Amino acid sequence: MATVDKKTGKVTVQRGDSPATIAKAVSAATGQKVTTAQINQAISANKTLAARQQAGTTVLFSGTTFKVPGIGTTPSGNGGGGSGGGGTPTTDNVPDWYLEWKRDQQAQVESRNVSARAIAKSLAAALGMQESIVDKLADLQINQGYTEESVQVAMRDLPEFKQRFAGMDKYNKNFAADIAAGRKAQVVDPFTYLQLEKDYQEVLTRYGLGDMANQNTFAELIGNDVSVQETRDRITNVYDKINNADELLKTQLKTYFPTLDTTDFAKALLTGKNPEDMAAQLQRKYQRAEISSEAARFGLTTNQAMAQELETLGITREAARQGFSTVAENLQPLSKFAQIYEGTTTGLEEELTAETFKGLESQRRKRLVQREIGTFSGESGISRTSLSTRGTAGNI
Repeated sequence: MATVDKKTGKVTVQRGDSPATIAKAVSAATGQKVTTAQINQAISANKTLAARQQAGTTVLFSGTTFKVPGIGTTPSGNGGGGSGGGGTPTTDNVPDWYLEWKRDQQAQVESRNVSARAIAKSLAAALGMQESIVDKLADLQINQGYTEESVQVAMRDLPEFKQRFAGMDKYNKNFAADIAAGRKAQVVDPFTYLQLEKDYQEVLTRYGLGDMANQNTFAELIGNDVSVQETRDRITNVYDKINNADELLKTQLKTYFPTLDTTDFAKALLTGKNPEDMAAQLQRKYQRAEISSEAARFGLTTNQAMAQELETLGITREAARQGFSTVAENLQPLSKFAQIYEGTTTGLEEELTAETFKGLESQRRKRLVQREIGTFSGESGISRTSLSTRGTAGNI
């Protein structure tokens, strides 16, 4: 059984000793009630024995020594002595070994606190969060019992985290029902979030939209579940077409995109509340501008309402070029007839456009041609079929 020095509280372990047998030995030697828990606490407070515990090796060997707090006394600085009475020694008569033990305990606490703060500071820096979150992260581990792993989950409720990773909250709110039903994946983790930001920035910078590469834009993209590839596609599908348009088309585009020389429309496209709808709207506007540009090619004017109607009918730029060529061919002689017989050409172009693209036969064209034929009875070279009525209706 372990031997005990009643004056110093020093225990020397013998072969076969355990914390329970040592507790009995100390109790018998000192007359004090010493529990197994106290012995385990004393073992943990000893650096050598604690290291053995952490390494998973045998802790108590024959001849191993350690001190048990609260056992034994040593003379004080004024020469006074103390008894081996129960309880913790008073401040007037504190054994050296007890002070050493207390200092060791305090050092361990301080070491844990320093470690927790270092981990918190490193985590905050890695995630690009404000310095103010460091104390809160450290407090979770030091005072609230969180492990290093659980801190990374708990920090998501902190205001600093929510501000830095605003897209995560947006995603969870926008797709709450889909996430619950398993139709959407859980929101990305913070490190994946940061990588997405880098990828978005690369795409935006590449297309001259560097001014948009900021945390607010990234939060909208992530919150609306817009992938990097989708971001790239939305830009190339519309933005590239506008930038690469010929001068004739660019002139018409300015009617549909007054902010052509800014990134406003691109921002609306990428971060609108309904980005799919926004992309479709911009695509339709682009097609209308193409139609208007072909009208301008032949000296014709097409208002936005007519361009929208033709775009809805599915008229492509190629079909518009063919159709407006026909309108221009017929408009020149018919305008002359209209001026002679009606005194005005108002509405003639619109009527010919409707006839060409929508298949609505122009009664005015027929009437003007008949009057011209009746007046000159063939002298002008005008026949019933000389003015083309071909159109693109069959292509619609």
